[in-house]
Amino acid sequence: MRLLLSLALLSFHFKSFAQFKESDYHCSRDSVIYQTSYGSVYITRDHHCEFYDWLCPEPKEWMNTNGIIKNSPELANACAPKNSIGSIPRYWNSLYEYKGQYYVYGPSDLMSNHPEFISDSFLIAITSDFYYFSIKKEVLVNPHELRLTLDLNGEDAQLRIRLLTFPEGASLWKYTMKNGSWSELKVSSDYVRNYDMINNDCVNQKCFQEFQFETNDLSRLTFMD
Repeated sequence: MRLLLSLALLSFHFKSFAQFKESDYHCSRDSVIYQTSYGSVYITRDHHCEFYDWLCPEPKEWMNTNGIIKNSPELANACAPKNSIGSIPRYWNSLYEYKGQYYVYGPSDLMSNHPEFISDSFLIAITSDFYYFSIKKEVLVNPHELRLTLDLNGEDAQLRIRLLTFPEGASLWKYTMKNGSWSELKVSSDYVRNYDMINNDCVNQKCFQEFQFETNDLSRLTFMD
């Protein structure tokens, strides 16, 4: 079923891609990082730009529009969770570092945008290459830390989410599996518009590659606890 869903969504992606142009969102180009013959990578400080809405679309509306709930009825109530996770926000996108500053990112390719929603039973990626993972165990360690045990394609993964006071509205997600671990810096959907955005705009086509950010300096982070 998941394979069929993935193929259906991939078909939707290619059909709809021609209509998607980052330029249509009319973000102000406040600082151009570099220009190519195809477009440009630039910083916008226009926090009212409509492109910010695209970074974190309303999850239930997005899943209904894209036929997710129809094809995966187990997700019907996923966007109305009943279990408490305290003050931990449920909806996140990635936060990046560039020359000592933090940014959200407007990618060239639709499939490179991966906001994630924590429901009672699943960790859901609201993305055109849609996927979700079962939550096998959930522990609210304290008001600032949530630990999840996820089923990542048959293998258990431990996810530790710790809220930060700096950067504002952010958290550190640390995944641990049998063969290693990695960390990701996230920003709550409520704080996405607090940050300037770096856009990778190739106008009528995908860029050859996404913008490469610096590795996040984890020593700069300040944890709530």
